Amino acid sequence: MRSMVWTTILLLSCSGCASLDYMGETFPPTSHVDVYYSETNVPREYHVMGELLATADLLVSTSKVQEKMVKKAQESGADAVVLLGLEHYQTGTTSNWEESSKEKQDKKGNVATNTAGTSTSSIEEKKKIRALFIKYKSADAAKARPDSVH
Repeated sequence: MRSMVWTTILLLSCSGCASLDYMGETFPPTSHVDVYYSETNVPREYHVMGELLATADLLVSTSKVQEKMVKKAQESGADAVVLLGLEHYQTGTTSNWEESSKEKQDKKGNVATNTAGTSTSSIEEKKKIRALFIKYKSADAAKARPDSVH
């Protein structure tokens, strides 16, 4: 029982956990980042700056992870983010077994052992989102952007 309490506390403390891992070039920060869901939707010529891998617990909403990705893109100087895909995966399983035994002697002197146990298992899952950070090639990267999500 005590282990379930600790497991619950651990899950609640990590429920907002999201990790961003970026590899690539950086430029001066930008104030606006376009979001695309396919490279074919990017209407301008661009240079791929790098790739970002975001991982998060399933309890963290995908939109919250996307917000963090856009903020990281702004900090890295990207003009746009191309979201490449969302994947759910198992990181492991946890199993607990607790057992208790009681011996009881009847009036004839016979000893009986009563054993009881409980088992709990949980599957740990996370989500992963890959994205490209891009920099527009034209010198006029701040041109009118009709839509920030494509």
